[in-house]
Amino acid sequence: MSQDKSAVRANLADRARGVGSLRDFLELLEEYGQAITWTDRIMPEPDLRNIAVAASRDVNHAPAILFDNIAGYPGKRTVVGVHGSWDNIALLLGQPKGTTIRDMFFDIAGRWGDASAQISRVPEGQAPVHECRHEENINLYDLLPVYRINEFDGGFYLAKASVASRDPLDPENFGKQNVGIYRLQIQGPDRFSLMTIPSHDMGRQILAAEREGLPLKIAVMLGNHPGVALFAATPIGYDESEYAYASAMMGAPIRLTNSGNGIDILADSEIVIEAELQLGERVFEGPFGEFPGSYSGVRRAPVFKVTAVSHRKNPIFENIYIGRGWTEHDTLIGLHTSAPIYAQLRQTFPEVTAVNALYQHGLTAIIAVKNRMAGFAKSVALRALGTPHGLMYLKNLIMVDGDIDPFDLNQVMWALSTRTRAEDIIVLPNMAMVPIDPAAVTPGKGHHLIIDATSYLPPDPVGEAHLVTPPTGQTIDDLGKRIQAMQRGETL
Repeated sequence: MSQDKSAVRANLADRARGVGSLRDFLELLEEYGQAITWTDRIMPEPDLRNIAVAASRDVNHAPAILFDNIAGYPGKRTVVGVHGSWDNIALLLGQPKGTTIRDMFFDIAGRWGDASAQISRVPEGQAPVHECRHEENINLYDLLPVYRINEFDGGFYLAKASVASRDPLDPENFGKQNVGIYRLQIQGPDRFSLMTIPSHDMGRQILAAEREGLPLKIAVMLGNHPGVALFAATPIGYDESEYAYASAMMGAPIRLTNSGNGIDILADSEIVIEAELQLGERVFEGPFGEFPGSYSGVRRAPVFKVTAVSHRKNPIFENIYIGRGWTEHDTLIGLHTSAPIYAQLRQTFPEVTAVNALYQHGLTAIIAVKNRMAGFAKSVALRALGTPHGLMYLKNLIMVDGDIDPFDLNQVMWALSTRTRAEDIIVLPNMAMVPIDPAAVTPGKGHHLIIDATSYLPPDPVGEAHLVTPPTGQTIDDLGKRIQAMQRGETL
């Protein structure tokens, strides 16, 4: 790499570490041609939805889009697509536009457990998120430029909120303070429902609060530090702080302050909604166009009552388009779904070389492994199903050899075509599964499918099939880089 390119990369890495808020990141994206402002007057529906869908078709290069002229919401601003393309994710990680998904995966995997968190505290009176505050006559319909994300949604959803809450049984434990992304449906001017499942941290906390009759207060943060939005849904341990994890992964400080109801929140968020669980109360929620690309139906969900709203001056409401892929939802969660599964598998199976769980929150995932013996890949697959994410989400697992790049679907299809045998396909029926899986006969129960597309090893009866082993290694990698450089007209 030339000295100029090294300097550019180093500068970009420094810029990424300097991002402390959504506004900082939008400035960085705009500088690199990855953020635009839509100044034409638009309707909340269908214009916001249609523009977000049109942008999501360009999964590699789509910009974030800021709207400041929304009919019915004078002075209100909305942004979509902040994490809507791989170029945006690359810039957030301090990598140049055009960085491959594989390289970003190994970047994130390399940061796992490799850095310390940097948490600073900001007094409430000095935190930008508390510049404006509402404690009476709260009306979310007036405060937020809400709209239906998909045409037949059952109502208005906050689909990109980071929800912070304390463990009702251990409220002073910072590590057990959960930050997660859950779908929230507005049920009235000062009420909303929250959809979760028992395996989620929030699900555990709701069950504990209602079982013990304890209060559960939460803070719903909107328009957040892009690193927290990226990593808040990462399936880490229950007693591991998402704030600390996001700071360590970004290699940069995270500024926290107190919400009015005693929750640690991001000091630079655009909007925070404080609310309390209404113990034992349920309301019909849905339908909602979910990440598998289908409407999730109607279910009964817990209810929260809003007690206060704080926001920055001229706040930016951030939302996301979710539906039939590819959408921002897939780009937002794909890599940080893959990385923890990879880290957890390598604790017991260092032969795992990469994990690609980009597809619909890991409903289909591809795991590459250096096969130790015949049948070894199946054991790795079963371990993957025992990870926190695998329990409810890893429906279809494709196991490939370590010489296959799981991020290159041409290579994966070659392995499926040449290395899969019928007896190496396993179906585990009637297993726990995320309730919104559209293929489930009974919501919350489904199958796990394991396709072993790894090559034959003793004691397999390999017969007369001898696999071609093309040359690999640093020489081939260097030649590939030279070819790409020549294609760009560069000289080495």
